[in-house]
Amino acid sequence: MAAARLNLVLAGAHMSGLALNHQVTGLGATLVKAVKTAPVYKMFSLGPRPALIRQGAEGVCGHSFDVEVWSFPIERVGEFLRDGVKPPLCIGDVLLEDGSSEKGFLGESYAVAACEDVSAFGGWRAYLASKK
Repeated sequence: MAAARLNLVLAGAHMSGLALNHQVTGLGATLVKAVKTAPVYKMFSLGPRPALIRQGAEGVCGHSFDVEVWSFPIERVGEFLRDGVKPPLCIGDVLLEDGSSEKGFLGESYAVAACEDVSAFGGWRAYLASKK
């Protein structure tokens, strides 16, 4: 019988090749797929990490973003949540382009009032590339 796993959507510094990916791989997580969110979010820069904030109706004021779905061993998820998810980031349901949803990183709206809206870049990796 296969070990239980939980998928999490990563949208920023924990994605492949980025600064905090070692936290994910160190827990035995594996990349499932690179996907896009449904166009119902805005992305804000919190400095070293982004915050995805859910907006109103699809396509009205939201954007679609490049994200990754990672599969975590269920027995390591609590460790990741304890060490890798700090306020104002949180875990919630992330809507994906194909209509499905997975648990993943979101941000709390109170924290982005004075933050840069980086939605036009379409994802955290593209935003980081623009800074080079």
